[in-house]
Amino acid sequence: MNPFTRAAKTAAAGGVGYLGGILLEHGIEALTGMDFVDGVLAVAGALVGAGAANRDMIEAAARQIERRFGVPAHMISKEQWDEWKKDAPRYAAAIEKALAIRP
Repeated sequence: MNPFTRAAKTAAAGGVGYLGGILLEHGIEALTGMDFVDGVLAVAGALVGAGAANRDMIEAAARQIERRFGVPAHMISKEQWDEWKKDAPRYAAAIEKALAIRP
């Protein structure tokens, strides 16, 4: 998937999540009378939506790692990660960004 399509897909899913969060927030406030901090559920919805839109990239990377090293992706060593990262820098960058890994 090209970067523009991925960005559009992420933005759309984040927007839908944001709207869903706003609706949920207002619904809970109307039903219970509780007052939430404005936007908390909207932001959470946006994050969940954006993450779900990019899940396919993370799953593809995990399958590649498992095929290459013969172990589940979460069990590879630092050396194996560095080796795979050299061969698949785009996937590795996306995973590091998604997980907020600091090298």
